[in-house]
Amino acid sequence: MKGTAMRTPRILAPALAAAALVTVLAGCSAADGAEATSKPSASASSKSSAATSSKPSVLPQSEVRVPDAKKTVTCNDGAAIVDQSGTEVTLNGNCAKVTVSGNDSIVHLGDVDELIVESAISRITVGTAKTITISGSGNDVLYAGDKPEKVDDQGSSNIVQAQSK
Repeated sequence: MKGTAMRTPRILAPALAAAALVTVLAGCSAADGAEATSKPSASASSKSSAATSSKPSVLPQSEVRVPDAKKTVTCNDGAAIVDQSGTEVTLNGNCAKVTVSGNDSIVHLGDVDELIVESAISRITVGTAKTITISGSGNDVLYAGDKPEKVDDQGSSNIVQAQSK
């Protein structure tokens, strides 16, 4: 009987510790589980940032895939809409307001006062732009002239920078 009394605490202690550990871990995963599926962890982000650069970079011109489809759009009453997807689009001349909503396109613009980018995965070259508003994701906006007065990037993974010479 004495051997049984000593044996119970030895078995009971690890079992209680395991139960407590499962309870604690279950509580943590329930609280963090929803966020973990939508966002990468901080350690994963910092590892990938350290492996590459901390800032996304524009794809070099030599690596840009140019679509076969070509289109020219015009500025009517001071405004133009570029809604073609998978197309290389050119707007000849300057325009007060240009909205780019076509996805996976290459867009060439002159000078604009207001550039609105609603597209995804597009490359937009512009002479100058006073304001640039981006709600899409994965776009490169390259300006040839002065830096825009205002850039409002509400999307993700967008790059706005001067064109390389």
